[in-house]
This record gives sequence, structure tokens and C-alpha cells, in this order.
Amino acid sequence: MAYFCQARTRNVLALTSSWTPPKRHFGTNSARASGHSSLPFIVGDASSARHPRLGDRYLEQSRLQTSASSSYSTRLFSSPLNIDSNANAIEVDPYSDEARQNLSKLYDSLSTTSTSDVLTEVIDTDVDKAHKSLLKLTEQVLQWNQRLNLVSRKDCTASVVYHRHVLPSVALLPLIVPLLVQEREQQQYDDDSNEKKQTLNVVDVGTGGGFPGLPLALLLPRVQFTLVDSVQKKLVAVSEMASELDISNVRIYCGRVEEMYASSDGRREHYKQYDIVLGRSVTALPRFCAWVSDLLKCNEKEEGRLIYIIGGDLEEVVQSHIQSDTPIDSLLKREAGTSDKRALVFSAQSVQEIAKESGEKVNIVRNGGGQGRQKNQGSPVKSEGKKLAKGEWSKKRNDVKKERGYDDFKRYEF
Repeated sequence: MAYFCQARTRNVLALTSSWTPPKRHFGTNSARASGHSSLPFIVGDASSARHPRLGDRYLEQSRLQTSASSSYSTRLFSSPLNIDSNANAIEVDPYSDEARQNLSKLYDSLSTTSTSDVLTEVIDTDVDKAHKSLLKLTEQVLQWNQRLNLVSRKDCTASVVYHRHVLPSVALLPLIVPLLVQEREQQQYDDDSNEKKQTLNVVDVGTGGGFPGLPLALLLPRVQFTLVDSVQKKLVAVSEMASELDISNVRIYCGRVEEMYASSDGRREHYKQYDIVLGRSVTALPRFCAWVSDLLKCNEKEEGRLIYIIGGDLEEVVQSHIQSDTPIDSLLKREAGTSDKRALVFSAQSVQEIAKESGEKVNIVRNGGGQGRQKNQGSPVKSEGKKLAKGEWSKKRNDVKKERGYDDFKRYEF
């Protein structure tokens, strides 16, 4: 027995002498698992950051550090290279030169829409500046996502946010910039007239964490964006991110989209006042069309458009009204298979027809009156003749059959 105890003691001492503490890694779980990280400091949590913005001092520290691999951005959140989002494609590191070159391909495709002079008036063609701004937006989303669930927290890294949320939003530029160019050319043609046409009005319905509206507003400073969502805490984060990035062409609306044009003030400000409605997998398309059909301009001079990002199959009532159907990968000029999403474009007239043919229009409840689905009023004999006051109970009537939910109710006693 003594020999056995001595042997066990020698083994424990041998293991203890050879053990070394593991190295401390910072960044994402993927970076810790791989045993390397590019972060030289710890990113603080919400409690250590200055309110109301998260991590201001860490952002300031990151700006003072320069990266040897990139001259236009500092990596704030570590991102593992070559994340396999789909089986057919490999995503590149958003901080790499390859990511900047891929964004440059998208900007090169915009040059075919018009001359360079007109294009520079509607969009900033500096690719390096745009890439740096998008990376800052990515870092802001990652910071706020530690506190709020803006995007899915599963494998939430810089690469995931950049490739699955930011870039699909930027992919809508080839669909919006031609409209801006057309508007600008029309303004030059009508310079002699005293009437000046306002810039494009764009509304992003169901923006959530700010997609696709916030990245587009960052790159299109001459377009007015309205971001709509019913979750107030998400809009607070979106507003703070816009303020941090100096985006001045964004306003937010907290509430349901049906309520935007219900009141008299709302009808004057929002009813048929938008050139473009944006959406990204908010709900079924027929229901979405019923929500936004009263927001789009639809007259002899102007007709708005709905641009909707979606994946999967479409309803039959939608397929016959599609104006254009373009995969996101094709818009971004990258390898097919990286994303299964595509961008659909509908005219305002088609949106109204989809809402009418699907029957979703009659299901909308508006606070400002109008025909819609009535709220549950309880018993049908609750208000006969005299209108009940608020909180008042109706008089009990024994001649009316009770609504039990089933017929032939019998009570058995034992």
C-alpha cells in the first residue's frame, strides 16, 4: 500500500512539473479554438464602456494602431480566415486586400450606368473610403450585438457580419444608382424650370439591425433613408451607429408600418411619398406588399419600386409580377454559391395588384380607421342600443346561449 501511494505521488509531481498554463487568447471563439488571435487588447463589455455608445475608448485605441497588412482599417474583432458559409464558396477575410478588390468590382460595374461626371454626383466612387466605412459599420454591429441581439449570435464574427449582412445590402447599389442617375439627368434637363425635384426618398421596412438601409445610407449620402421597425431597442442601436459613423441622411420610425399613414400627419408625410421601399426577408411577400403598397409613389409622373431580398420559393401570385430577379452574387460580381439570396424588383402598380390578389390587404388593421379586420368584441349582444362606457359590463341575459366552445354540454354528478 505504501509503495502504491509513493508511485501515485511521483506521477502527480511529474505531471505538475511538466504542466504549463495555457496562453490567453482574445477575440472570437473561433480564434481561441485555433490558438491565434490578432487582437492586442481586450474588447470591453457593455458595463465597462461609456454610455450610451459601447467601447468608445477601445475604438479610440484601435484607431491609434496600424496594421501591417492593411492601410485603411484596423481589425477590431478577430475574424478567422476562409469561413465556409456555404459548401460551394469560401468567404474571404473582410480586412484583406482581396475583399477591397471585390468591392472595387462592384463599383466598376456602376460606371457602365452613366458618365463619370454624373456618377460622382450621386455616389462617392472612392473604393478605399467605402471599404473602410463598411468595416467600421461591421465593428459597430459586432459591439452592439454583444448587448442586443441585432443579428444571430451564432458564429458572429466580422466575416459573418460583413459577408452575410453588409455586402448583401451593398449589392442593391446597381439597382438604386441608375434611378439616381436618371433623376440627376432629368434635373439637368429641367434646369430652366423653377420647380426643383427633391432627392430620392427610400424607406427600409423591418430594418432590424439596420439592414439593408444603414449600409446604403452610408454609401449614398444624397439619398434620404427612413428606417422602420417595431422594436425600439434595435432602433436605438441603429441610431447610435448612424451617429457614430456620421450618417446624417437617416431618420427612424418606431412602430408598425401600417400605422405610418394612419393619422392625418402620417398621411401627409408618408402616404405615397417614397420612391423605393426596401425589405429583407421580413415576411411573406404578399403580406409585405399589403403593408407597403400605400407608401410607394404611384401617379402619372412618378412610380415607386419595391426592392426585396429573399431566398427560397415564391408564391404563385408574386411570380407573374416580378420586374427583375437578380441573384446577390451576380450583383456583387462574385462566385455563384456564396449566397442563396436574390433581389426582386416590383413596380408600385404590381405591389398593389399583389396585395389585392392575395387578399392580404383586407387583413390590415389601421389605427386611423378604414376597412380592416375588426377586433374581437366578445359577446355579440354586448352593445345593443346604448353604447357601453369604457370598463362597463353589459347586463347579463339568460335568453342568449352561452359560448362554451362546444355543444351539448352536460354536467354529470356521482
